[in-house]
Amino acid sequence: MLVRLIYVSKLAPDLDYRAIKDILAASQRNNKPRGVSGLLMFNSGFFLQWLEGERLAVNERFARISQDPRHTAPVLLDYREIVKRQFADWNMGYLGEGSINKATFYEYSGTDTFDPYTLSGDSAAALMLAFIDNVPLIKSNNG
Repeated sequence: MLVRLIYVSKLAPDLDYRAIKDILAASQRNNKPRGVSGLLMFNSGFFLQWLEGERLAVNERFARISQDPRHTAPVLLDYREIVKRQFADWNMGYLGEGSINKATFYEYSGTDTFDPYTLSGDSAAALMLAFIDNVPLIKSNNG
């Protein structure tokens, strides 16, 4: 059974942006053998991540993230069964600081400040899906 999980967290206060590269590299390395795909967004100290794959693998990934000291205050925004993957070709796609313009965030959140804690699960999913075709150079392909 395929599921998608969307969560938000904050970067631990004692870390800098180099930690983002480490987190992304670990995601890309660890997700492929587990059959997990998705998208990681980072902006203004916040993570917004979409994980998809088999239920056990996705749950295990989120459990590890929840215990990772680089993440603080993880909150699950959405968890549901899905028929097909949205990010099937991406071990972990990435949208980094400055990739999300204020107008796009306003469209899905009602504010121009990137604070994914304010999003509903549906709004978070719609925001992330808005970028599938718009940022092809940031994709991390499975190959």
